[in-house]
Amino acid sequence: MKRHKLSITVLVVTTALGLALQSLAQAVSVTMTLDAPAISVGGATTLHIYAQVVPSLRTNTDRIVSWYVDVLNTNGAVASANYAAMQKPTSDKDPQTSSNGVSQASNRRGIYDTFLNLPGAGTTNAVELMSIPVNGVAIGQTRFLVQAGSGVALMSSDFQAAPKGGGPPYVGGDYAAAFIDLTVSNSAPCLLQLQATRLACGGGPNGTLQLTFTPCPGRVHTVEFRNALGDVTGWQALPGAPHNSGSITVTNTTAQGFFRVRASTP
Repeated sequence: MKRHKLSITVLVVTTALGLALQSLAQAVSVTMTLDAPAISVGGATTLHIYAQVVPSLRTNTDRIVSWYVDVLNTNGAVASANYAAMQKPTSDKDPQTSSNGVSQASNRRGIYDTFLNLPGAGTTNAVELMSIPVNGVAIGQTRFLVQAGSGVALMSSDFQAAPKGGGPPYVGGDYAAAFIDLTVSNSAPCLLQLQATRLACGGGPNGTLQLTFTPCPGRVHTVEFRNALGDVTGWQALPGAPHNSGSITVTNTTAQGFFRVRASTP
């Protein structure tokens, strides 16, 4: 733990030099996703926030070392972010160097943490900063945004990334893509059940199957397949998508196959 504290102290002290060197570019880009971009009143989804070192610095960066951001919810009357259930799955979560922030109206300010125990954090791939459950409250739309952290005097920069071989840290966050919209409607949840009926040659290779389901009003439906639940390719849409008729005939070309139907808003 003493080694970690020393590293953080050095980064904070040298940030003034790093800012002078990195003033023309931000070191880390921030992005966001929602498990579902549209939910019903009383429904739920999860907001995910990610960070990655910008392409021009990745090959020379060891990892993102620390981060410090605010999460904004522009319309808390439409959707409520459950900050108390916030998860930071890959951060260190050391009580001395992390905080889940403080609520201010529908926003959460001063969230920070470190990646001292995660080699390569945010270099080759984006790293998840946090996930936050969100619940639909009323019909309408809200926008979630991330910005540089505020309200914590000891944090000197929103992002610090350590260069390979040492030296002043790369600093600063790019928030151009750090926003996402959520729509809350009064429609009932869409419950789908896909049924498979053998038409010819059973369910084995070259066998014909009819896949049927009851479509949900106002939704776009896609029937998807994969050869194995753990395969690299993952779920792929069957030809002819969207499949809004609720029925599709397929020829099974493998020894086994898995199918599902997915509904989305137009």
